[in-house]
This record gives sequence, C-alpha cells and structure tokens, in this order.
Amino acid sequence: MALIAAFLGWMFDGFEMGLFPLIGHAALKDLLGPAAAATESAQWFGAIIAVFLVGAASGGVLFGWLGDKIGRVRAMSLSIFTYAIFTGLCGFATEAWHIAALRFIASLGMGGEWSLGVALVNEVWPGKGRALIAGLIGAAANVGFLLVALLSMGLVGFIGGVEVMLKGIGLSDAATQSLLANSAWRFLMISGAFPALLIFFIRLFVSESERWEEEKARGTTSHWGKQDLLGVAVACAAALVIIWIWSPAMAHLHWSVAVLVTVGGLVVALLGYLYPVRQYMARA
Repeated sequence: MALIAAFLGWMFDGFEMGLFPLIGHAALKDLLGPAAAATESAQWFGAIIAVFLVGAASGGVLFGWLGDKIGRVRAMSLSIFTYAIFTGLCGFATEAWHIAALRFIASLGMGGEWSLGVALVNEVWPGKGRALIAGLIGAAANVGFLLVALLSMGLVGFIGGVEVMLKGIGLSDAATQSLLANSAWRFLMISGAFPALLIFFIRLFVSESERWEEEKARGTTSHWGKQDLLGVAVACAAALVIIWIWSPAMAHLHWSVAVLVTVGGLVVALLGYLYPVRQYMARA
C-alpha cells in the first residue's frame, strides 16, 4: 500500500507539474488582457516556472524535516494536500502574481511528496528491491506527464464534453463559459485539487514506517536541525527576490540595481542551500 500511495502521489505530482506549461500561456493571456505585450506574458511565464522550481527544491527539505517530526505518512498526506489544494486555487486567480504565489506554495508540497514517498517505501521495503522500487516511483511522474500529453491531444474534445456535463448539472452559461474560456485553464486548475482525495486512501490503508516508529521511541528521528531549515528558508527567500526583481512587476527598476541584487541574492542562496549540507556532513 505504501508503494501504491507513493506511486499515485508522484504520478499526480507529475501531472500537475506538466499542467501549467500546457495552459499557462492561455491563463496569462486571460489575466493580463489582450493589450499585454507578448514579452510581458513570456516574462511572467518564466517567472512562474522559476518560483515553482525554487519551491520544489525547498519543499523537499521542509517536508523531509516535517516527516522526521510527525511521521512519513502524515507528512506525505500534508504534502499532497498542499500541492492539490493550492493548484486548485490557481483556478480562482485574477492576477498573474496570484498564480506565481499559489504555484510556489503548491510546489513545496510537490517537492515534499517525492522525498517522503521514497523515504517511506525504502523503510518498509526489503533491502534487495529498494533500487527497483525507487525507480518505479520516479517513473510515476512520467506517467503524469503522459496524461498531460494525452490531454493536450484531445483538449478541444475534452472541453466540449465538460461543457455538456456542466450544463447538465445546472451550471449557468456564464459560469460555464468562465470556467472553459481560454483552453479551460480555470477548470483544469480547479480539477488539480482532485489528488487531495488520495489522502483518504493513505490515512485508511497506509501504515506508518516501523523504522520511523522505532527511531521515534529512541528519540533519533530528526536528521535536520532548526538552523538547517532556517538556512534553506533564507536561501529560498533570496532566490525568490531574484526572480521578482526580473519579473514584469519590477520592470521600472534600473538594470544596474537588478544586477546588484541578483549577485547578492545568488551568494546568499548558494550559502543558504549549502549550509544544511555542510552541517549534515559535520554531524555524520
């Protein structure tokens, strides 16, 4: 059951990672308006992808730390809840920066789900099969990307079918058009909350790792210090500042200031992300 939960969690993770590249340009066209320049839309698209990657990297550490504290199963459930709910909330965005902020929070959960799923399965699976199982979990994301590819191939027919369904349940024409306009990006984002239902399966059928339970009894579950988490938080904040400086929201800023902030931010981000690695190696 642990393997099924980890596989499905990472598969939906892959689907939601691939969803924004499919509908992102349509969403930004809707949010920025027809008068927006193509360069502005492209800059926002790049910024949203960038904050997603920063969040995914940071989320692996955040939820890994949380998994040490409250258990693999509960932390994995929380990570899936985070990426599902905040992906769904993107469907209600009214500004481009709303999507950037919500995708960042969602990506924390996506990064966390990978680290927790692999940790859980490795702790409950026999030693000889661990490499194969880790590979299977990694391949689950590609299944999610494949689902996105299939959706893109049949998007027009999919939207037509959803329109019939929504009108069939009594939704008004105005609400239906709002959800399905511009490649149905709002409907697809809201549908991204669906993986949250996986939490019920996990909580009912997936048992906590016995190894973690034993370590908890000995008081040796925590492999990260609070200062390690602080280092990652500072690094994450520095990376986000760099992205924001080069986003259309700060287009009025002189390029020389942006370069200075970028150089300083890169130094802080590098030191912050390396800090927990150095500390962990020193403790080992």
